[in-house]
Amino acid sequence: QELLRRCSASADTECGPCPAGYFSSQPQRGLCRSCSICNTRKGSVEVKPCEKTSDSVCVCLAGFAPAGSPAGRECSRCPEGTFSRGRNENCQPWT
Repeated sequence: QELLRRCSASADTECGPCPAGYFSSQPQRGLCRSCSICNTRKGSVEVKPCEKTSDSVCVCLAGFAPAGSPAGRECSRCPEGTFSRGRNENCQPWT
């Protein structure tokens, strides 16, 4: 939830739900954060959408590996001679 109004001498603190595109994993803190966007042009796919209390979850497709943090939001293609099964697995050499 996001903080709508701080407490005062005459009123309690008031919180409300985060707006669309935002979430708060710590509602008691009154801070909404922007939802992560999975970069589909860079081999990422969303496996869990952003909800009011949790961020979206992204993973890399097969043939791609995580490139940055949080893992899966942006991926890079595995170099020639290597592979990845996806789901944020690192590239490994063919044996």
